[in-house]
Amino acid sequence: MVKQEDFAVEQYMDKYEKYVKYNMGETCCYSLSIDEINELAGGDANDVSSLSQDLLSTRLTYGHITGSPELKNAITNLYQGTGLTSDGIVVTNGAIGANFLSFYGIVDKGDHVVVVDPTYQQLSSVPKMFGGNVDLFELKYEDQYQPDLAKLDKLVTPNTKLVVINNPNNPTGVVWGDDILSQIVDICSKNDTYLLCDEVYRPLYHSVDHSPSSILSFGYEKAISTSSISKAFSLAGLRLGWIATNDSHLVREFLSKRDYNTISISIIDDKLATYALNHYEKILEKNYKLCQENLEVIDKYINESKGLLEWIRPQGGSTCFIKVNKKDIDTYKLACDLAEKEGVLLVPGEVFNHRGYLRVGFGNSKEDLEVGFPILQKYLEQ
Repeated sequence: MVKQEDFAVEQYMDKYEKYVKYNMGETCCYSLSIDEINELAGGDANDVSSLSQDLLSTRLTYGHITGSPELKNAITNLYQGTGLTSDGIVVTNGAIGANFLSFYGIVDKGDHVVVVDPTYQQLSSVPKMFGGNVDLFELKYEDQYQPDLAKLDKLVTPNTKLVVINNPNNPTGVVWGDDILSQIVDICSKNDTYLLCDEVYRPLYHSVDHSPSSILSFGYEKAISTSSISKAFSLAGLRLGWIATNDSHLVREFLSKRDYNTISISIIDDKLATYALNHYEKILEKNYKLCQENLEVIDKYINESKGLLEWIRPQGGSTCFIKVNKKDIDTYKLACDLAEKEGVLLVPGEVFNHRGYLRVGFGNSKEDLEVGFPILQKYLEQ
């Protein structure tokens, strides 16, 4: 039996999110319907009518096994300027499927893997499942979660098979710019090391002067981007993600492995995702505004806490990592108490191995933040 760690954050969310009234733990931007996307795109009734008729008349076969040409082209449009073609797209069941398939295709027993920390647990746990030796590349609050590249340069050697980063970062919401990404690429390039960047929150760069490039933009063939339609594009109910790379050998390896764990995605998801991505700029415009407004709400409550709560204000994505300045605070107990007694969902830092922190999602409901933060403040004052 393959040995694996319990997926702490997913198990915590699953335990509480169906029962709370105020969900401050949600990481996706506010979910949209196809009607709402159509309205954002200009409200062409014929457009939706044509899509509806297409869906109703489609025979529910496996469809295009590796994803339709239309879907792959729509995904490729998100990577303009990287040299990526649709041949470099491997369609998966969500970003979680993309990450899993990437590790399945790259990591062998004994391989050295370096993973950024904190980040989504899957990125460090799955390489261990395949027998990888994982070293964590720690980001520190006092450095505003910016990377110590000299430390990374020492961690990565010619024996390192893979480096894994996450931009924008979950849970911190911190964004690394092109200057940092370029230096990370250089470190991997000189060691002939694969570089995977989980870009599931890209291009949700709502609070930066210049949006960073995809990791594929730096001309390194061994670079890999994973992403999905869930977070930035508000469509988590379509279980659709992808791997993007200019490494044709990797694409063949991923597709070979994919036959064993996916076969194909839903033909309905394929069509709906294509429709949404053809209007992605309108979806992003809405979500930029939503995130910016909700960040102001959080900023207000953090300022009013008089130092009890502290943060590095996010520049991208839809999550932030709030530091609780209360000695010996058990943030796991705090989060469970608020969920069970007050109906408020926060994610404890313990599920990221960072006690004393709380992850809050700000891409969802403004009302949940305005109700939840005073309840959190009252709990802490007691």
